[in-house]
Amino acid sequence: PLVYDVESEYVIIESEHEEPPGSAMDEASQQYKVIDVAPLLQTRYAILSGGKAKNGAPIITFPARPGQADVSDEDYGKVVTYLCGITPLHESESGFVVVIDRRQDGWGLVKSILLKLSAFFPVHIQVVFLLQPKGFFQRAFADFRSKFVKEELEFKVILCDSPKDIEEWVDLGQLTTDVGGELEFDAHEWTEHRSAVEKFSKNTAQISTNLSAVVKKMEERELPNDVAGTQTMVRMCQAERRELLEDIDSASAHGETLLKCIRGDCASTPLTKLCHVLELERLLVQLDESRTGFGEFWARHETKLQQCLILREFEEEFKLLQFTMERRQEELEATMEDLGESVIQVETLLKQFETLEEESQGDTAVALSKCIYTVLELFPPQGDTGDGTEL
Repeated sequence: PLVYDVESEYVIIESEHEEPPGSAMDEASQQYKVIDVAPLLQTRYAILSGGKAKNGAPIITFPARPGQADVSDEDYGKVVTYLCGITPLHESESGFVVVIDRRQDGWGLVKSILLKLSAFFPVHIQVVFLLQPKGFFQRAFADFRSKFVKEELEFKVILCDSPKDIEEWVDLGQLTTDVGGELEFDAHEWTEHRSAVEKFSKNTAQISTNLSAVVKKMEERELPNDVAGTQTMVRMCQAERRELLEDIDSASAHGETLLKCIRGDCASTPLTKLCHVLELERLLVQLDESRTGFGEFWARHETKLQQCLILREFEEEFKLLQFTMERRQEELEATMEDLGESVIQVETLLKQFETLEEESQGDTAVALSKCIYTVLELFPPQGDTGDGTEL
């Protein structure tokens, strides 16, 4: 029902036209970017200044636009979907406060905007404050109320003659100067800042996609079976890592610069810029977390690559040692076929046998030492169990 008692307390009114929780509302809000609604935002059709009512609800303002044509239902839908979509969920889920200034217009335009709000608004509307047209006749208003308000509207409307009538619910410092408040709002600057933030967000999303692709590629890449191939893979992965980290660091530096430009020299962030600043800070934290997460992955993956390289080097050394020992075994077998025809020949054969035996034992010792080293490199001790024994 429509309420005209300015003294009454407003509550959240759920419209039957609103999307239920978990619906396609989130997806719909993502299909629009600021460039899609920039002309309407820059002509101040609707404003999301960052102002809030005393109960914390975000405010959307529809200022007066004398001399400008009314907006189509389609364009109206784009604007409110976009503005509601960029509002943090923890703020928008409790509903919006809508302020409409039609003091310089007729009741035809009042009816138009109220019908649009009634037909579609992406989230809850807590209340609508309507700065009503001047020169209003009570009888005409009575007809308007009885025929239009009762039959059409699903939310609460409070009629106001001046911004002071809203002060009980909204501080004037939270309202833009368009509607008699104290908050300066530059629509062109807001749109430019939002465009820059969305471009940065797109870049951040691309980096996240690239990071996931690189990690997946590294994880799925089959390890080579030789030293040269493993060394090549190590160099390739290191190059991919450097390129990815350069992209992340470059994006972070750009984001920090953009953040400083939007904040300006103010000691505290202006209310009208707060949504941009918070979004940039969130994206920068996301980049930092991505870098940290990739660093943790790389530490594990690099260990895996180094272990593979150690194993392949051991395998090649083992094959070489195996070949050497096979040759010595052949020499030994050939020597044993000749038993010697004199004492001197027998002594010579014994010395050759002893030499082969010493060399074989030396090679075996080296192989065993290398094997132990390789095992320790591949499976390092995990620490002490607490009772004096190692895990």
